[in-house]
Amino acid sequence: MIQVMTGRGTTRSQEYAVWARGLCKRYGKKEDPVLQNLAVTVRRGTIYGLLGPSGCGKTTLLRCIVGRLSVDSGNLVVLGENQGIRGHGILGRLVGYMPQEMALFNKMTIRETLFYFGRIHGMTKDQINDRIIFLLQFLTLPDQGRIVDSLSGGQKRRVSFAVALLHEPELLILDEPTVGVDPLLRERIWEHLVKIAGHDGLKTTIIITTHYIEEARQANTVGLMRGGRLLAEEEPNTLIQNHHIDSLEAVFLKLCQNDNMDESDDVRKVHVMQTGSTGVGERTPLLANNANSVAFSEDIHIDHIYKDVEPHSARRCNCGLPSGKNIVAQFLKNLTLMKRNIGFLLFEFILPSIQIVLFCLCIGGDPYNLKVAIFNNETSALGFSHLFIQSLDNNTIDKVMFSDIESARDCVKDGKAWGLMTIGENFTVDLITRFSNGSAINNSTLEGSTIKLYLDMTNQQIAVMLQEKVTLAFENFSRLLLSMIGQNPDLAQLPVKLEEPIYGTLDPSFTNFMAPGIILSITFFMATGLTTLAFVMEKKEGLLERSMVSGMTPFEIMLAHVLTQLLVMMVQVGLLLVFALLVFHVPYKGPLIWVIILVLLQGFCVMTLGIIISVLCEEETSAIQLALGSVYPMLLLSGIIWPVEAMPHWLHYISICLPMTYGADAMRAILSRGWTLTDLPVWRGYLVTLGWSFGLLALAGFILRLKQ
Repeated sequence: MIQVMTGRGTTRSQEYAVWARGLCKRYGKKEDPVLQNLAVTVRRGTIYGLLGPSGCGKTTLLRCIVGRLSVDSGNLVVLGENQGIRGHGILGRLVGYMPQEMALFNKMTIRETLFYFGRIHGMTKDQINDRIIFLLQFLTLPDQGRIVDSLSGGQKRRVSFAVALLHEPELLILDEPTVGVDPLLRERIWEHLVKIAGHDGLKTTIIITTHYIEEARQANTVGLMRGGRLLAEEEPNTLIQNHHIDSLEAVFLKLCQNDNMDESDDVRKVHVMQTGSTGVGERTPLLANNANSVAFSEDIHIDHIYKDVEPHSARRCNCGLPSGKNIVAQFLKNLTLMKRNIGFLLFEFILPSIQIVLFCLCIGGDPYNLKVAIFNNETSALGFSHLFIQSLDNNTIDKVMFSDIESARDCVKDGKAWGLMTIGENFTVDLITRFSNGSAINNSTLEGSTIKLYLDMTNQQIAVMLQEKVTLAFENFSRLLLSMIGQNPDLAQLPVKLEEPIYGTLDPSFTNFMAPGIILSITFFMATGLTTLAFVMEKKEGLLERSMVSGMTPFEIMLAHVLTQLLVMMVQVGLLLVFALLVFHVPYKGPLIWVIILVLLQGFCVMTLGIIISVLCEEETSAIQLALGSVYPMLLLSGIIWPVEAMPHWLHYISICLPMTYGADAMRAILSRGWTLTDLPVWRGYLVTLGWSFGLLALAGFILRLKQ
């Protein structure tokens, strides 16, 4: 049971802006607590100066107040809502927050920055314009069209301060706003803070931290903080009078010295044992000794502090549908940032086109000028061996003649030729016998009429190509020879005949096999890059936290990023398909609209994967490495480079679980076979892609909410 003397006829929820008792917070189980049994009381319409050295827990306390951290134990009531439990709501427009970091978009102008936060707070265009005019004059900011990145450190801090003041919040939390600010401007800032805190209509409550202890004498109340505890919480002049010292800094020094002497860990333990204090709701001994401390005479449960708070018009529910205005604000901000970096945006547009152009130019064509060492042991100039050599494809095979077999073999061993071809000395006689007199054929005749090919098999594709070209040349040569000796030329053909194919052509291209998968993979991995760093940079610079304190939810931010990058991806996909289908004539027999939809769905799917990577990683390097690390395994396992049917049986099950495997099959079925959604491979590819898309989207939202 907590006892609180209100001293006025107002409800207690109207009296206190922040009310905390027994707050404890640590960042790790083995870490020392950052906040220890902390008790804070901030009355509405006052300025509360929170003073203390770096690392004493000031920023942690402020982040707990604005709902960005949850406390481990204790009670924390902010503007009538309990903020001390997990799942607390974001205060949104009720609070103005200026963190220690600049937390500004460096590529945006001052005006664009203020408009972004103004839209989140639900302000109209006229309201934002009026406030911009006032804040530019009040904070002596440069022209509103200046890019934030071109401002000095002090000017950036003033812009950050302007963001906090923009929407005239009910609770204003400023983490060291006057650092690096001109003394005259610092005085004006304090004058303005005093004015808005004492204004009858607004009654803004201000919590401010500062390194300049003496300037906090203008606050209504100061809290002197050390080691996660408040040493004192009182009016500045009262503290000075009670300690008979002429400066607030000297008072703080004295309290720290007393704390070292009187409040060792052992003494505190004894004190708790003697008084029976549980810690929660109790004030520290130094805090309780102040003359004007909150009196404990009326029994009131903690619920009474905030039970009679009426819903505030600006308060947002933390559940329900995403806010359209927030998504629009984030969407416009993303477009502005892309516009600022127009060179990189154009590069993003054309990069997929460059990749498909390089693929079509470099993959699937026949190798040419392949050197082959030839040793022809047939000495007769009228022999058929010379006719055969002339039948070889001159574009593919560069014939290098040798007079002895050892020199020819050494040429291949030295890497100067891709293979060795040998022809026996009785080739013509044995070949005629082989074709015209089957009963006289023996092993010697077969051996003498055979062309022997010794290949360098280290490059299988070239070796297979040489074997195919030599075989085709021998078939053409044999047909010609059979005609010359009066035999049926078809005898040269294998007893297997390839008729007109059901799908494709008799002269298939490896490019056509890989093109559907390559189109998807280019879109897939470009989309990963679009969203992989979506949150990393904003988290690192404090921008994500500031947006969320202003009222954005993680899901709204994620949707805005996905929508923004979808625009980029639509341009990328358009250019990609133009080059693939129209310039390089990759065959497409099915409806083009199904191709476009499938590519966009695959891109959307991987955007959500990029969001997950961005949420999980804290540094740009780790996010990029994780994204790049997924490229090669996905290509290998999705059947794009090599058929899935060639994989080990156990790996086949992993492959079909990936989002690109069935997607590539569907793409190939539409392009090469002309199938539509009525065919299993097509609708299966769409179904799997949609399942992955919404599954990853839900997972990204869950992880983002959990992390934030």
